[in-house]
Amino acid sequence: MADRQLPPTDIPAADRPMDPNRMRTGVPGLDTLLGGGLTPKTNLLLYGEPMCGKKLMAMQYIYQGLIEDNPGIFVLTDFGYGEWRAKMAHAGWNLAPYEQSGMLQVIDCYSRQLEPSLQDAGVISYADSPASLSSISMHIARVQDELSKSFPQHRLAFHSLSSILKETDSATFFRFMQFVVGKFRREGATAIYLMEKGMHDEKDVKMVEHLMDGVIEFDAGKLRIKGLNMSSDSWYHYYITDQGVMVRI
Repeated sequence: MADRQLPPTDIPAADRPMDPNRMRTGVPGLDTLLGGGLTPKTNLLLYGEPMCGKKLMAMQYIYQGLIEDNPGIFVLTDFGYGEWRAKMAHAGWNLAPYEQSGMLQVIDCYSRQLEPSLQDAGVISYADSPASLSSISMHIARVQDELSKSFPQHRLAFHSLSSILKETDSATFFRFMQFVVGKFRREGATAIYLMEKGMHDEKDVKMVEHLMDGVIEFDAGKLRIKGLNMSSDSWYHYYITDQGVMVRI
């Protein structure tokens, strides 16, 4: 788990200009480091060991968009929508208004493995499994097409790539990633992907990093940002509260 202690401040927040056109992540310290948030159409990898805070940061990112009238898509491969919704509620993030408006859309790639009879309903679309790459692509494309009719941009979070890579060979996975990363940019998506450290060959990790605009790596209560026009890859302490991930700068 992440370090819950606040380390000393090492970078003055006032020294970093904030761009109002960037997309805030919902993690204030991270947004300060990024100069206001993510540049639209960015593809960002969150890379770290299980339970390090990646999932919570991805949820913050999607919820921040929703409260700013920026729709979000969450792709779930490790657990179902009911569990994810409960995790959001535990952090005080109420999804009901965004479910009703259709601003939140969920591609559940997990639950049909347990209940094959599940049918798409409301904001939830069900892919058969994390290995059903054509089904996942089809569901995402349909949802993106629908959102693009009303919104020029949207957010997307993919939890997690590790489940897909575990179920497919590297070549198939890489072709899938090339397709979705390019499509997300064309469709105006600013996307975050999660990947588990310690589960994959280094060449597979580098393959994913090659497709990204940036990587946030988590390690022992610290994180660092690679790419995204950062001038250094310094480590910054972070901690976890009931309301989400906090980054100390």
